[in-house]
Amino acid sequence: MALSPGSGSHNADRELESLPHQSLVQSTKVHYGERPDLKRMIFECKGSSVGVLVCGPKTMRLEVATICPSGLADNLHFESMSFSW
Repeated sequence: MALSPGSGSHNADRELESLPHQSLVQSTKVHYGERPDLKRMIFECKGSSVGVLVCGPKTMRLEVATICPSGLADNLHFESMSFSW
């Protein structure tokens, strides 16, 4: 999940694509070996526009789909993708 740099500041709604590469790298957190605490992350963005994109195992997609409509953020956009080989 990528959060806007300075979430909670005056630039919280800035599109990540418009930021310099270094800012994009600093605003992206990668979690290895465990799932991020999505509820906490969404709650911390309360009042901001939040986009959640999930792609992975069915159990992970279902878990994220359950968390997203829980009312943690007013302006939340959710998308789930599934690929098969």
